[in-house]
Amino acid sequence: MYSSLLAGRDVDVFLSFCCETSDHRVLQDHLLGSGIQTFESISWGETRVRSVDQRTLKALEESKAVVMLSKREPCSVGFLEELIVILEFQEKGSLKVIPICLTPYPFVDVEEENSQLYPENAPSWRAALTKLSNIATEYPFSRNIKSMFLPDWLREVARDICLQVLSSTSNDLNALVAMDRHMEAVYELLGVSSDVNNNEVQTIGIWCSAGVGKTTLARYIYAKISVNFQTCVFLENVENMKDKILKSEDPTVMTSLDHDIMTKARRKHEKVLLVADGVNNIEQAVWIIEYAKWFAPGSKVALISQNKNLLVDAGVTDVYEVRTLRYDESLQLFSHFAFKQPNPPTDFELLAVHAVHLAGFLPLALRLLGSFLNGKGRQEWEAALLKLKAKQGGNILEVWKLMESPQ
Repeated sequence: MYSSLLAGRDVDVFLSFCCETSDHRVLQDHLLGSGIQTFESISWGETRVRSVDQRTLKALEESKAVVMLSKREPCSVGFLEELIVILEFQEKGSLKVIPICLTPYPFVDVEEENSQLYPENAPSWRAALTKLSNIATEYPFSRNIKSMFLPDWLREVARDICLQVLSSTSNDLNALVAMDRHMEAVYELLGVSSDVNNNEVQTIGIWCSAGVGKTTLARYIYAKISVNFQTCVFLENVENMKDKILKSEDPTVMTSLDHDIMTKARRKHEKVLLVADGVNNIEQAVWIIEYAKWFAPGSKVALISQNKNLLVDAGVTDVYEVRTLRYDESLQLFSHFAFKQPNPPTDFELLAVHAVHLAGFLPLALRLLGSFLNGKGRQEWEAALLKLKAKQGGNILEVWKLMESPQ
C-alpha cells in the first residue's frame, strides 16, 4: 500500500523499544502515512544475551534513522544488546539515533537481576544507556514538553523524523538533483509563501512519464510543507481508493491514516494536505477533488499522474510537468552512483557520457545503470553499454533486464 519515501529502499527507519509497548503503533502509522518504511525490532522480548541476528543488521545497514521508544520500565536484555550495536552504527555516521521518551526519566538503569545474571555485560549496558540519555537531551522532540495529546505529539515527531531522513539522504539520492528548481515551481503553484488560494481547497496536478521523478518531487513537497496542516495523508497507488474508503469494513484493508483520519478531517472540516499518487483514471481524479471539497479552506490536494490530459479533463487547472534532467544534472546523478563522486574520472568520461544518453536522462534509469556499473572495469562497461545500445537504451525496463542478466 505504501512504498518507501526514498525510492529503492526497503527500510528507512528502524524502530526499537526498551520494553513491550503499544504506543509505537501511533508513531508507526504516521511514518507509514508519510511514505516512511519501518523495520520493527522485537529485541525487547529477548531475555538472554545473544548476538544481533543478520536480518536486524541488514535493516540497520539500510536505515537512515533509528527511533528508540522508551518507557519507565527496566530495559530488556535484548534491547540493551541491540542498543550497543545501534550506537556503533551511529558512531560510524551511517544512521542517526532519535530517542523518544514516552515517560519522564525513561531509561531505567540495568535491572539488578540482569546485572547478577550477566555481570560482565552490565558495564557496557550502563555506558550505552548513558550515551542514549545524552542523545535524548540534544533532540528537541525527545520529550513531550508541551504535554500535548499523545497522538498529536507523535505526529509532530513523525514529521520531524521524515524531514531528517530526507535531509540525511541529500548526498546519496537522485532526489536532490534538480529538486530545488522543481520545488520552487510547485511552491509558486501552491502559493505556499503567500495567502493565495488560502480561502479555498486548492488542487494541483503533477505529471510526467515513468522514471522522471514526479513521485519523488511530491514526497519532498509533502515532507517540507506538512507542518502547516492539521491532517496530512500521502496515498500511494490510489487504484480503487473510492471503493476501499467507502465500502471497507476491515480496518486492515486501509490504514487509519487513509480511512479514519481522512474521514475525521472531513467531519471536523480540518485543513488537510492530501497527496494522491498513481492517479490513472479520470473517475479517481474527479472523486478525490469532490471528496476534498469538505476539507477546510487552505487545504491542498496534489494529484500525481503520468497523464496530463486526465488531470485537465478532471478539472485541474494548475498542472506542473516534471521535465527530464538536463545533461549536466544527469551526468552528476549518474556519476554519484557509478563513481561515488559528482563527476566521472577522466578515463571514464566518454563512457559515462554515452551511458547518460543511453539512459535517456531518466533519474531512475541513471541510478540503476550507475549502480550496476559501479566498480566494473572498462571492458565490462563497454560490453554492458553495447548490449544496452542494441536494445535502443532509454528504457528503464531494458536497464533492469541488463542488471538481471548473467554476466
